[in-house]
Amino acid sequence: FSRGPSPEIAQQIQRSALLRGLDTLAPRPPPFLASVQQVLAGVQFPPVFAGLEPTLPSALPVPESVDTPGVNHAAQSVVKVSSLGCGGIVTGSGFPVGSGYVVTNAHVVSGTGSHTIQKTDGSTMRATVVFFDPERDVAVLFVPGYAVSGLTLGPAQRGTQGAVIGYPGGLAEKVVPAVVDGTVQAQGRDIYNQNLVTRQIFVLQATVHPGNSGGPLIDMQGRVLGMVFATSASDPNQAYALTDDEITPDIRDAEANPSPKDTSHYACAA
Repeated sequence: FSRGPSPEIAQQIQRSALLRGLDTLAPRPPPFLASVQQVLAGVQFPPVFAGLEPTLPSALPVPESVDTPGVNHAAQSVVKVSSLGCGGIVTGSGFPVGSGYVVTNAHVVSGTGSHTIQKTDGSTMRATVVFFDPERDVAVLFVPGYAVSGLTLGPAQRGTQGAVIGYPGGLAEKVVPAVVDGTVQAQGRDIYNQNLVTRQIFVLQATVHPGNSGGPLIDMQGRVLGMVFATSASDPNQAYALTDDEITPDIRDAEANPSPKDTSHYACAA
């Protein structure tokens, strides 16, 4: 119940110091209980933590405005990722990393096929998954003829301000203010709620929704700091992004050894 169905109850459980102490002593919940958590909460983001949320960095205020040349330029490059499968159309977000490659979350494409990207002008292009990492939750798509320069990566620390760009709800692109509260090593599960994994993540103040998955966290200069992949179970204004250090090895592997993946044969993300 620390992940739902009542946000108020979830928030109280997540913030209970006593329960956090017990949680550190208890074994991690088995995969089938993690699946039950998902059903109760009705969430479409993967759980970031295998158990209760640890004590996280204190919240910082988001910037009042993110209307900068850098943010506006980056927003022109962020795409909507759409795929068929898992009972319908699955949508997420993605951003270019150069040479026709687009990075998104693995949970956006797992169990689906017929992948496309939609650019900000509304035009669409076919895409192929060429790298798939269900533990980090990273996928890389190759889009033939997509000659858009990759967004530049940049460093971040507590207090770095910027924005999250994506397509919440699979609708129009939206740019929302964000600030980095801090960096943590998060022990959670892979996108199928099976294996335990540890990811380096940013804790953010930003309001994100399903559909934002795979979108970039950028600074005011338009540099990519990380990739959004989840939101807090207890605080609707808190989100999580994989850091650049976490996703860069997968991007490099994809560019060096691209291999088409038929992700329609994979299970849908839990």
